[in-house]
Amino acid sequence: MAQFIEFNCINNAAVQPLGPNNRVLVNVDTIRSVTATGASGATAKTVVLGFDTLVAGATATNPARLTLTVTTDKGAAVNPNITTGNTNPLVDAVRSALTANPGGVKTKCTLGLDQAATPVQMYWRTATYA
Repeated sequence: MAQFIEFNCINNAAVQPLGPNNRVLVNVDTIRSVTATGASGATAKTVVLGFDTLVAGATATNPARLTLTVTTDKGAAVNPNITTGNTNPLVDAVRSALTANPGGVKTKCTLGLDQAATPVQMYWRTATYA
């Protein structure tokens, strides 16, 4: 298992000093939960990583978390389509990265296609710590 997961957030519309690509590294030992938000269909989707209390600023009652938003467009916030009754591909991608054995220190968490009638590639768009 890798020590870190890399989330490559892409937003080609971002102007400097914000770069179009932001690589976020997360220590896998601090991740305690992986959940998704967003209703079925083409609504806003996020993945929330809950951290343990070893993360700076976290408390036992309010652990720190990282919220990653998902898009199907590299330059705009376009919601992916995920349907009720199917496995959530966002959570699956994170869990696959958590259990990956890349033979190194870091693994990448990449997304596949959404579940629309004509599937579209999904991308990580933003990463926000709270």
